[in-house]
Amino acid sequence: MNRVQLLGRVGQDPIMRQVDGKNPVTIFSLATNEMWRTGENEVAQTGDISQKTTWHRISVFRPGLRDVTYQYVKKG
Repeated sequence: MNRVQLLGRVGQDPIMRQVDGKNPVTIFSLATNEMWRTGENEVAQTGDISQKTTWHRISVFRPGLRDVTYQYVKKG
């Protein structure tokens, strides 16, 4: 089993989609930020702070978790 924990902000309210004859899936996007300090003296905490935002598309297939995600996860 692969397991990942992401902490971030939800970019859109979840939507539930169902393809013909298949189980529904809940989909939403999540933004995570990575921050670091650039400059010659990183130990003294001088220099510019850089930030990178990465968007993740999350798909929830498990029936119980899928329904809870659709009901309670909101943008923001």
